[in-house]
Amino acid sequence: MLLSKEITVELHLTGCKLKQYIAVMLRMMDVPLTPEQFMLIDLLWNHGEMTQQQLADQLHKDKNSVTQLVDAIERKGFVVRQRNSNDRRSNTLVLTEKAELLKLDAKRKGILILDRMLNGISEEELRSFLTTLRKLSDNMTVSDL
Repeated sequence: MLLSKEITVELHLTGCKLKQYIAVMLRMMDVPLTPEQFMLIDLLWNHGEMTQQQLADQLHKDKNSVTQLVDAIERKGFVVRQRNSNDRRSNTLVLTEKAELLKLDAKRKGILILDRMLNGISEEELRSFLTTLRKLSDNMTVSDL
């Protein structure tokens, strides 16, 4: 198999396995979020209120996918939508008290999951891997086509 094809297949399979692993670990640790919901709510924990479009941009997802994620965490009581006073066509997402109460425990458990996943990999290896991933990402910029 060509090296480039092997890398592409391995990246895809590893991405799928990563999502499954994190989903299982979150359930085992009683964190009531899927991996994608965790990423969305973590952005709100870190940055505060955001519009759905800002979240879509940060997550590299289309607006419809983000709407589905927001609907799910809204049903769970972690966010509320507020009309954006500057643009009535958009909503600003605001964390609820329930989300704030979940924050410290969920972040701690998220770090434990990542630490377990990265066990046995040196900081040097991780930095090299991150550099390579960023180069791959930069090479896939559609505007360059």
